[in-house]
Amino acid sequence: MSLPPKSRRNSEAYDDYEDEDPMDVSSNRKGAQDTKQFLFDVLARWHWIALCLVIGILGGFYYLSKAPKLYQANASLLINQQTSTVLVPDQVEKMDMRTLEAMNTVAERITRKELLERVAARPELRSMPGLIPRGVVWLPEWTLPWLGLSPVNTTESVGAPSVSVLANSISSWINVSVRKGTRILDIVITHPSPDVAKAVADAVCTEYKAELGTDKRTDRSEDLKVLQTESEAARARLQTAQNALAIYQRALLTLKDLESREALVADLSRRYLGKHPKMVSAHSDLKSYQVRFLSEFDAARNSTADREYWNSNAAEWNKISGDESEKLMVARRLLIARGTVLESEILSQNAVFNNLLTSSQRAIINQQSEATAMEINSSAQLPDAPSSPVRLKVIAVASFGGMSVGILIALGLIRLDNKIHTVSQAERETGLPALAAVAKISPSVLADVLKKYKEDTNQSEARQKWSPMLLFRDGVSTTTFAEMFRVLRASVSLLGDEKKRRITLFTSALPGEGKSFVASNFALAAAQQGKRILLMDLDLRKPSVHKVFGLKRDCHPSGASEVLAGLASFEEGIFTDTGEERLHIMLAGKRAPAPGELLNSASLEALFIKALEHYDLIIVDSAPLLAVPDTRIIAPLVDNFCLVTRADYVPKGAIRRVIRLLENDQIMPNGIVFNSFSEKRRLMGQNYSYGNYQTNKYGKAYRYGYGSYGVYGSDSDD
Repeated sequence: MSLPPKSRRNSEAYDDYEDEDPMDVSSNRKGAQDTKQFLFDVLARWHWIALCLVIGILGGFYYLSKAPKLYQANASLLINQQTSTVLVPDQVEKMDMRTLEAMNTVAERITRKELLERVAARPELRSMPGLIPRGVVWLPEWTLPWLGLSPVNTTESVGAPSVSVLANSISSWINVSVRKGTRILDIVITHPSPDVAKAVADAVCTEYKAELGTDKRTDRSEDLKVLQTESEAARARLQTAQNALAIYQRALLTLKDLESREALVADLSRRYLGKHPKMVSAHSDLKSYQVRFLSEFDAARNSTADREYWNSNAAEWNKISGDESEKLMVARRLLIARGTVLESEILSQNAVFNNLLTSSQRAIINQQSEATAMEINSSAQLPDAPSSPVRLKVIAVASFGGMSVGILIALGLIRLDNKIHTVSQAERETGLPALAAVAKISPSVLADVLKKYKEDTNQSEARQKWSPMLLFRDGVSTTTFAEMFRVLRASVSLLGDEKKRRITLFTSALPGEGKSFVASNFALAAAQQGKRILLMDLDLRKPSVHKVFGLKRDCHPSGASEVLAGLASFEEGIFTDTGEERLHIMLAGKRAPAPGELLNSASLEALFIKALEHYDLIIVDSAPLLAVPDTRIIAPLVDNFCLVTRADYVPKGAIRRVIRLLENDQIMPNGIVFNSFSEKRRLMGQNYSYGNYQTNKYGKAYRYGYGSYGVYGSDSDD
């Protein structure tokens, strides 16, 4: 009989596995599954969230018992747009109070230190009881004696501090805000004493109003002083110009007479000769007026009233030669120019003086009847109820904070957790379906079950040696634990045609995950269907099947080591006295010097062919995958490849390492058997209705790699 092709590279089941391209799976669906699993992982640690929530609520109540009650007093100010005047406005406003920026500027000025120091210096405020709040001792009172502290006397009065210190305290009590849509400023004082809160709010309003009035009067006085100064200066300039023009009046009149004589001479010269008596008389009269004009011009030019002007223009007059006609022409031009300038200056200074005089009079009148730019809109009222702490708000914030801390702790534990606790986690880490979930079996629970069962005294001696963990025996075969292996039997049978898939391999990533326990119970479950079963222990380095059945390793002369080495026939390696008629065992046999050399494909294939001739099903228990490479040699020759994963034991890194190794070898398992989980109602559903198990042992490190697990890779005693 030849062994059918059993290489998992060519098997029908593995072809089905390869046909499912992971890229064909919807990324949205995978993301939704990951999100769902993540939320479950967080909710699985709900006890941390609940604990922190309770602590947060208790902390909120403790805060309410310790925190002082605060009262708020609210006074308001109305800021006017501009200052009203009796006459027309005489100054430009510095700010447009219709803008929010201007209102915020006023609010900032109210809270500046200079103003608050004037408030802090008010005697009636400094003498108030409870002005400076007592400090809060947040520790419980019963802890104070232990720490050497004395309880705070809340009734003892505290004296007022210095003005600067009190001003700093007031700055922490005050809050100035602009009332929306208005030019009203709300001044809110928060203080443990309602009387102090009201007094400080009113004092701030009073001081700011007084400051604003003083500033306005100061500004008006400064403006009036400037106007008066400028008026006097304009008056002086006007007087000087008038005095200067007055000294040129005679010279200007003589100049007019001279011009009339010149016009007469010009007219007579058109009718008479030069020696005509009238011409002689006219020339004589003209000459006398020229001399008179020059004389009066010299008198005006040398006058002290306008000496500065002529000193600056002396150079031009000194250049004139002795020619009388040239001197007369220059004098006439200078006199006319100076007179014109003086007349213009007089007109200008007269207008300036009149305007300044009018503005000064208007400012005087306005100063006597000006309106303030601010008024108190409402005084502070004595608060009758505390504004804080708000009980509901404190409890809500404390609850939210506690829950948030609990969620953060849950996220941290998830991050630190490197173990697999649920079937869903195992499926996600391996990418393989779960064939069955086997709960953690407690020997005490089984003992309680057996107490209710009347023991059969006729059971075989071999069965009496069985480990309590073998479930298919009288008294416990009807328990839920045994039913889990019937589920596993059904799952394996549904992997394909049972007539073609007769060899089933059980292995694990690490030692101690229960592969021998699962393989033995699976073999018993299959035997109960009337099939002839052979359980082969091919873990030649550290076998365990004989322990499960209460046997010694050398209880049978031959085993798998002898058969594979050719030292015994197949029939000689079979142990039949197992306590179950339809179940035979091929034990591991004696220790071999080189177990890895016995496990070659040719020897194993011949062994499986021989076994299939005599048995319906072959169950193989092999070495852990990460310990030694033995199982990777056996796996391609079997039909059903099952990976046993123990809950709360195997690190996620070990599982990922196994999957990478098997992917590289293209011998992926058909599924996983999730072993030894603990049922908990709060996590029901993540282990296929058997419950879930959580642990608080996070971060336990494991080494994984070939030959790094205990005595694997070398022989050891049982």
